[in-house]
Amino acid sequence: MATASSDFGRRGFVLKPLHIIGLAIIALAIGLGYYGLNSALRPYTTSVAEAMSTGRGVQLAGFLVPGEQGSYDAQNNFTFKMQDATGKIVQVVYPRVKPANFEKAVSIVAIGHYDTAKGVFQADDMLVKCPSKYQEQLDQSKG
Repeated sequence: MATASSDFGRRGFVLKPLHIIGLAIIALAIGLGYYGLNSALRPYTTSVAEAMSTGRGVQLAGFLVPGEQGSYDAQNNFTFKMQDATGKIVQVVYPRVKPANFEKAVSIVAIGHYDTAKGVFQADDMLVKCPSKYQEQLDQSKG
């Protein structure tokens, strides 16, 4: 009977090596998931100054500088100047082909980060908002 009473006192949760490994894998997955999600989220801003001051990637919304057509640099990157609502201008370097209807853009959202060493906004991706055909039809019906 003495053995039965001593077994009764040890009924608590026993942490086995397999449990420790499982908890470590779960903690690692949570940590990597948080890091991946945090680096994937890019805040949206309409201020060039804010995009310059943050060290993270951002979605910078602005307008094409009037008369700006854009050009290709020596590394075959498309470059152009973009300004925000306050009039602050930043040079944007886009490593892809110029988007269709770029010259007709109403607004541009450059997704990337500001490179302080080069003094330019490095765009990984770009969204170009062109005037819609419905807006043109609405303007013609008012006139």
